[in-house]
Amino acid sequence: MTAQPDIIVVGAGLAGLTAARTLQRAGRRVRVLERTGHLGGRVWTRQVGPYTLDAGFIGMFTDYPAARRQLDYSALDLVRLPPSAVLRQEGGRAEILGDPRRDPGALPGDLSAAALTVKDRVMAGKLAAKLLAHEPHTLLNGPDQTARDYLLGEGFSERSLERFFTPFFGGLVLDRELKTSAGLFRYYFRLLITGDVAIPRAGMGEVPRQIARDLDVTHQVTVTGLEAAGGNVRLHTTAGEMRAAQVVVATDPNTAARLLGEQPGAARPIARGSLGSVYLHYASDEPLERQRRLQLNALPTGQLNQVFWVNEEFPNRAPDGHGLLIVSVWGVPEVDDETLSVQVLDELRPWYGEEVQRLRLLHVDRIPHTQYPQPAGYAATLPGHATPLPNVFLASEANSLSGIQGALEGGEKAAAAILGDLEGLSRPRGA
Repeated sequence: MTAQPDIIVVGAGLAGLTAARTLQRAGRRVRVLERTGHLGGRVWTRQVGPYTLDAGFIGMFTDYPAARRQLDYSALDLVRLPPSAVLRQEGGRAEILGDPRRDPGALPGDLSAAALTVKDRVMAGKLAAKLLAHEPHTLLNGPDQTARDYLLGEGFSERSLERFFTPFFGGLVLDRELKTSAGLFRYYFRLLITGDVAIPRAGMGEVPRQIARDLDVTHQVTVTGLEAAGGNVRLHTTAGEMRAAQVVVATDPNTAARLLGEQPGAARPIARGSLGSVYLHYASDEPLERQRRLQLNALPTGQLNQVFWVNEEFPNRAPDGHGLLIVSVWGVPEVDDETLSVQVLDELRPWYGEEVQRLRLLHVDRIPHTQYPQPAGYAATLPGHATPLPNVFLASEANSLSGIQGALEGGEKAAAAILGDLEGLSRPRGA
């Protein structure tokens, strides 16, 4: 690019790409700098031989408001997963729970699963009706408490918290103690009542690829510092010094905090800590089971979190007839990949017996920052989009909520701040 850009966006994750596209469509000259060789941050897809593997987020909620604004679902060729899940109990015993209106196969489990008492089933129906009376984003507001306290207050049993709500919601937000904001629980539960979890047929990497179309993105460039320079912003990078009238910082929150010189103890911190996860990808000459649903570890112990046979919904991702399995574990264990895989296969043995030996490890993705913690009351300390550096703006999930909705929303609002778009800036969090 020969002309100096009006705006440089640091980071080609969903927040940065959304900000860049919004600004470019408004007539600004925009350049995106990305330190890695791929788009999307934690939302991307790689090839390992004939297998197509998604790194990071396994799927997205179709009712995310920002996703509906930013993405062309038809062009993504979304595959909607069954609105249910398999809860794996002691000895690998499987219980299916879900929405029987859309997945009749979940009805027997809904009526008899040991994870829920009779009272729990009644309360679940009442809770769904209560949440349906509200727009999803409004459920983020008001006095906050932990998801655990909220669910107990609604009358749910301790067993349901351990065997259903922890694998379902805790597995989503990487919180085994359900200390996460009850507002977030209500928000996600509400989105799932009317929407789905879906994945583009060709992989999650299609999401950032769609947003990045027509953008000027330079890969393998790391920004190491920012400073005000005579009305412009000077960027120190591994490709040399650059300048722009304005800069959007759209890295992960911890990196953004370092670039912006945030000090410990900030009242509205950008760096909010990290919850990590590891994703192990396995192949087999044929699937060990024909299960299309997401499977969750319902035991309070062990490393397994989510398990999904990718080939059952996406036969295009593996050679004909082969099995492709993705397993996520809690946290980032400090053991090597081979040792971790042995531990994972040991936990899968009650599910599949000695057939687990047929699983071949293809690849391991270690993601130290998958989300940031979102405890009760966290929203009161979220940072804004302006930063202490003149003409530098923050586009991040740290502005809203951790995940795809928060990233897209962060990009939209950072661009709105630059463009003076009051309507965009005033849109409620989560809307």
